[in-house]
Amino acid sequence: MHKHWSQIKQLYIESNRVFSYPRLKSYGRWRALGPALGVLGLIIALSGTLFIFNHPVGPVACVTGIALAMIVFFRSVDKLLTRLYPCEYEQYDIAQQRLSERVDYLAYALFMQRIKALGYTPARLEAISEYSETLSQPPKPFLINQHFMTMIMISILVSLFSAYLQKTSGWSTQALEYILTAVAMTFVLGLVLDGFRVTQTRDGRIRRYLKRASIELTHEANAQAALSETPETLTHPVGNATHSG
Repeated sequence: MHKHWSQIKQLYIESNRVFSYPRLKSYGRWRALGPALGVLGLIIALSGTLFIFNHPVGPVACVTGIALAMIVFFRSVDKLLTRLYPCEYEQYDIAQQRLSERVDYLAYALFMQRIKALGYTPARLEAISEYSETLSQPPKPFLINQHFMTMIMISILVSLFSAYLQKTSGWSTQALEYILTAVAMTFVLGLVLDGFRVTQTRDGRIRRYLKRASIELTHEANAQAALSETPETLTHPVGNATHSG
């Protein structure tokens, strides 16, 4: 079962690579990405001129231009995806969804295609989803470092340490190095913690995909069963009428 869960996770990762170079190359649409890249370059250029203007209207106009360019960028990316995946957009009515959710719908459509190709059944998908929940760590009990008194004492210690650091002899000449070091450590720590959070969120999104796929496969199976039974139900009354005559 764990092997199937690992395979499902790999399918999820591959399905979300809607902008991968091999996929764009296989569709022959690499040049279609040019407008989006041009708008992205314009956004970077406008961001670099944000503090050049001395007039107060300059930064406001620059920020407004960046916002408009970002809207054009996301629209151009969506148009590119519409040309790359016309069948998926039509099947799941992706163009009618919110712009921020269209990539997720597209990723699910590609995920569903792989699920069908591998022959997964609704029962198997539900079993894999339930099994994956047993792999998550149980919720941690209340920790003493989460108590509000502990947080207050930590804040006091940070204030005292900052005051002590500013009184040292190296602060006047190396203050910028201290600040940059603290910023770098904060950035690295943020990346590490965000990586753990993304992993947990990814597992939850995969389970949501599995549930949607199970419902969709069940609905398709019921629809096919209903279509196969319809001719039989239509032939019985005709046969009865002939027999009675």
